[in-house]
Amino acid sequence: MNHRATVALLIATLLLVGGLVYLRNNLATTREAVDLERFAAVFAPEDVTEIDLIRGSETISLRRENTEWRLTSPVADRAASDVVERLLLAVRFLGVRDREMVEDPAAAPETGLASPRLRLDLRGRESLRLDLGANTALPGEIFARLGGERAVLRVADSIVELATAPAESFRDPRLTTMVADDIEKFTVRRADGEMTLRRERGRWMIDKPVRSPADPRAVRDFLEPLLGLRITGFRIDDPAQAGTGSPAGAAAGISLTPRGGAEALDLQVVRDQSGDREVFTALLPPRGGTLELDPSVRRLFEVSPEDLRDRSLGWVDADTVDRIRLESDGQTLTLRRAGGGWVADEDGRVVGDAAVTRLIETFNATRVASFRPAASDLETGLDQPAQRISFSAWLSENTAEEPAGGQAIAGADLGATTSDGQIYTRASGSDETVTITTELSSTVRKLIRPDQPNPPPTP
Repeated sequence: MNHRATVALLIATLLLVGGLVYLRNNLATTREAVDLERFAAVFAPEDVTEIDLIRGSETISLRRENTEWRLTSPVADRAASDVVERLLLAVRFLGVRDREMVEDPAAAPETGLASPRLRLDLRGRESLRLDLGANTALPGEIFARLGGERAVLRVADSIVELATAPAESFRDPRLTTMVADDIEKFTVRRADGEMTLRRERGRWMIDKPVRSPADPRAVRDFLEPLLGLRITGFRIDDPAQAGTGSPAGAAAGISLTPRGGAEALDLQVVRDQSGDREVFTALLPPRGGTLELDPSVRRLFEVSPEDLRDRSLGWVDADTVDRIRLESDGQTLTLRRAGGGWVADEDGRVVGDAAVTRLIETFNATRVASFRPAASDLETGLDQPAQRISFSAWLSENTAEEPAGGQAIAGADLGATTSDGQIYTRASGSDETVTITTELSSTVRKLIRPDQPNPPPTP
């Protein structure tokens, strides 16, 4: 092949490739062409980042920030993403029933498109304007027109309901998007005082009004419904005042500090009586305006430190226990692991693993019935406890963390019986006096002397 033929072939190939690229980029595929015939607008909803919904003098503006939609007008707030996505899909699959070329919508006043009742402006990778006009003579149809096009469309009127929904329907009805694991600290404020809880080394602790461990399950059960509250109504306040100030006579509030150093949220709630029902209104500045909340927010007015306190005496993992020491009414039993079971140091008797497991499970399941901070040791019998329980691990040699020997895991001192049949108790490492039921005491006695019945409780 000569040089001229080679050059000509190369030029022809380049022209062919260039033509194919042009056609691919500028002509619709068969499927796209079908969509252009079937639907008013063809676009990718995920490419849309801005929406303006104009209806008369009102404009609803939505903006996508990362993966979240936000409402910027008529109030600044988090948007209900599912509602926005439904609107976008309704526009994308708005079916066309007929087309008619019209040079000027004003020349066809029956279409209502000269001054459309609804206008949707979508912006993102591409811009799109859709005007919605009057109803056609056929039921279930309206006139529509895409910006920049001559065709007047007859489309289904199903989009009208979505596009004319109240502005508040575009607001996220969830109070927050957080869950309990997102919270580092919170403070409840009421007329009767403050209560503060925070995480400390992975555990929840009560800081106010008492210094005490908190029950993680109780904290989660308090926070989750609060964070997941439903907003039952929105009041669009004066924009100059929205999200500022405090509602008059606020009865309760909670400050939430998210983990990771994010800005704290302050929720203020007012409880009012409207006839025979309670009405709860609130301010949460990032949400804008006054909110009406589901009545389950009542828990904020009722929660007490005792509701959230850790009511366990401690926790024992059976696999980590090597020694158990029990004292009851002057008798002592020291158990140590031996092979697959337990042996008593005092008399060498073998104690079945099931009995030890029952003791550990009973200890773990025991819950504080009441807190008795004012009770004295003399009154409670804890100056000379009637019973003692101690669980420990045994290290045969020094480690970087712990020296060799016994390492206390958990335990408790049990004293006198209260007038209502409970037992004064103090968990190991705690200075606080509490009461528990008699099950743990009975289990200890039964383990020390399995052949003797439990004596009646002594007040």
